[in-house]
Amino acid sequence: MKNQITIASVQMYVHETMNKNIQTMEKYLAHIKNTFPHIEMVVFPELAAHGQNKDILVEAESVPGRLTDVFTNLSQKYSLWLIPGSIYEKSGESIFNTTPIFSPKEGLIGKYRKRFPWCPYEKTTPGNAPLVFSIESIGTIGIMICYDMWFPEVARDLTNQGAELIIVPTMTTTGDRPHEKILARATAITQQCYIISCNGVGFGGVGGSIIVDPEGSILQESGEGPYMQTATIDFEKVRTTREKGIAGVTRPLKDFNHNKQIFSVYNNGKLKK
Repeated sequence: MKNQITIASVQMYVHETMNKNIQTMEKYLAHIKNTFPHIEMVVFPELAAHGQNKDILVEAESVPGRLTDVFTNLSQKYSLWLIPGSIYEKSGESIFNTTPIFSPKEGLIGKYRKRFPWCPYEKTTPGNAPLVFSIESIGTIGIMICYDMWFPEVARDLTNQGAELIIVPTMTTTGDRPHEKILARATAITQQCYIISCNGVGFGGVGGSIIVDPEGSILQESGEGPYMQTATIDFEKVRTTREKGIAGVTRPLKDFNHNKQIFSVYNNGKLKK
């Protein structure tokens, strides 16, 4: 049906080695294709392929590169849109935490570099640009990665570019996952869009993945074990909610766009000291 897409968000057990993780990802893709052929897109957690990396300098590679070739082949083999979490991308002297996006027909169509690495623990270079992509006759999708969700400007940048669904590959291994689930609902409400926050388990996180609709209602929520969430994303619901309002009355995105404001906290995109 137009304006809709059914997505699987895979809270997979992330193993220690890349080979094992890629095998696990393919098993999920094969299962989804064979059992749920109406599913059109599959999302995996942040850094799901890498597992417990010991040296990002060794594992990082160019995009496109060997690892993105693997995902291109998987996307085309199973005829699925594929968001394989994120990978370490080497570009010049920098290493980014990067989410590549794969179309079953076109292969690699774009990449998003995490704008807010989790400091001081994550040793990657911050990205500096939003990424949205559109699926013809369906809708527009934006990407964030994990800690990006803690910064409302990142989501605002995406909806300003037209995002109606924001996909958030995540690798949260710590006790602040409950707070992230609150942020997922708050982001969905303030931006009036769907949020898919896909966390891993094992070496990839503590689970607690969540899918939220444009009014902040939880469509899917998981516990701490391996789990596959599924939801039909209705982009027409986003458009109606943005026009008519949450609960039929409140239109934060529309009002933000109509009521032009200047905030002193911003100075050419940088925080004032």
